[in-house]
Amino acid sequence: AALDASTDHARMREARAGLPAFASRPAVLEAVSSSQALVICGETGCGKSTQVPQYLLEEAVQAGRGAACTVLIAQPRRVAAISLAERVAAERGEPLGQTVGYSIRHEAAHSAVTTRLLFCTTGVILRRLQEDASLSGVSHVVVDEAHERTSDGDFLLMVLRRLLRTRADLKVILMSATLDATLFSGYYGGCPTLTIPGRTFA
Repeated sequence: AALDASTDHARMREARAGLPAFASRPAVLEAVSSSQALVICGETGCGKSTQVPQYLLEEAVQAGRGAACTVLIAQPRRVAAISLAERVAAERGEPLGQTVGYSIRHEAAHSAVTTRLLFCTTGVILRRLQEDASLSGVSHVVVDEAHERTSDGDFLLMVLRRLLRTRADLKVILMSATLDATLFSGYYGGCPTLTIPGRTFA
């Protein structure tokens, strides 16, 4: 069974390395390091939704800051929050609910102590902000599918923009397949934009 698990993990590692997002890892981490906000554009299938949160955590762990890294990933749909959390936990070779978890309305699988990547619906993050306006303990907020422009999503972007003024240590990353990068970059004070190329098929 252990051999099967290690083979599966090796296969997952190869699959991760084959995603277009893999080549953009250094650029993503450099941009996050140098700016409070970042806009990432990337076509569906490039791996941004599963890989970018892992890159943030992996870098923090390598730098000895793993315990201080907690990433909230906002998803507009409940099913996406669950399926992405399951996928990332599987890639890391861990049970869901330990390092990687999810939280949607009336349902959650995560640990207050060990979870570092938490996939949530936008509404769950807004409720958390109501209880704790500074999002204490959170190091990064990733807003996925930012182009969908729901009322909750737009409100979250506004609240996060305001929060960046009082929390210099917080990082906000907006991601989308069809994002108007200039619009969102301007809204966040002219923050950097990064494009992850899609897959190229011969």
